[in-house]
Amino acid sequence: MLDTVRLYFSDTFGSADGVRVIMAPGRVNLIGEYTDFNDGFVLPMTVDRGVYLGIRPRMAQRVRIASSRFGELIEGSLGEFKRPEPGHWSCYVLGVVEELRLLGLISTGFEAVIDGNLNLGAGLSSSAALEIATAVALQTIFNFEMSRIDIAILCQRVEHRYAGVMCGIMDQFASSLGRKGHALLLDCRTLSHVNIPVALGDYRIVIISSEVKRELASSAYNERRSQCEDGVLAFKQKDPTVEALRDVSIEALEAYGGELSEVAYRRCRHVITEAARVLDASAAIGAGDLAQFGALMTQSHLSLRDDFEVSCAELDCLVDIASGVEGVLGARMTGAGFGGCTVTLIHKDSIDALRVQLLTYTERFSLNPEMFVLDGNWEAGEVLAS
Repeated sequence: MLDTVRLYFSDTFGSADGVRVIMAPGRVNLIGEYTDFNDGFVLPMTVDRGVYLGIRPRMAQRVRIASSRFGELIEGSLGEFKRPEPGHWSCYVLGVVEELRLLGLISTGFEAVIDGNLNLGAGLSSSAALEIATAVALQTIFNFEMSRIDIAILCQRVEHRYAGVMCGIMDQFASSLGRKGHALLLDCRTLSHVNIPVALGDYRIVIISSEVKRELASSAYNERRSQCEDGVLAFKQKDPTVEALRDVSIEALEAYGGELSEVAYRRCRHVITEAARVLDASAAIGAGDLAQFGALMTQSHLSLRDDFEVSCAELDCLVDIASGVEGVLGARMTGAGFGGCTVTLIHKDSIDALRVQLLTYTERFSLNPEMFVLDGNWEAGEVLAS
């Protein structure tokens, strides 16, 4: 990708002299869905795909940014860009630029190109990777001090203010701080985190894209967040120390859940049980108990399907197909749902059998799912010639 980005930069801006290339990876959430904005725990892992950003500073105030994927070039003066429509690729980039400008960390313009091999809208956090790549790239050329944790927090703020999605911190944190060969156990309340070595032996993590675009995900995400907040208000009346669903035990849910609406009860039940599953799964993978880890993955999917209601027929089908293949220890949807990807823990000798079984998915939905086997995982940073 390094040569591809440099060539695109040269074609767009006349030369690639002085260009720095930054990559930020996508992430797959192994377990812990919709727990981050409830101050819970998550266990993401970066993938071996990402967003690449080639960048070069300019002495003038002019900013020029081109996207290979969308075939668009935007330009304007620093601090004078019209705010893009939420969801447009440029809102993530310009949001980071504006937040850093307001902090006084950048004061001159730059030229940049964006490319990558990360599936858009597949639940692998392409938007967070784009935000992190932009922030790290600007830090690289302007040499300002900011920790990777603070970069993640700034990029989450961009998602809120410019994209209109009230996401938790997981996606940005994983892309910014994920490490090779490790999953990241993150406490979303304190932002304390532990890198857990992932030793899979003969097993592999397989990601399957449903090829269903997550058109409902943003609105559903905000709706689910509001429902969880309603649950917190109800439990806070019983216990004033409750600040988030993280503070509610399953025993308290069972004791007072009857005072919630049926929908709110199921939403809260997912979040509370999912937080426990994350901690159990972290202990399992740390101990090398892959069978237990896989079982918890499958339990997570059932909870997302039945209690949080963010799955869809296509994702359920992919999980069912995987679960029926010998050598699969667990499978679940990952990401916001309503499309996107599934993640499967499978023995390496069973991968071909899974690929064959996916033909039944194509026959049912007339979609061709993309399947890729995670070949290690990447860290955000500058890409140098090997």
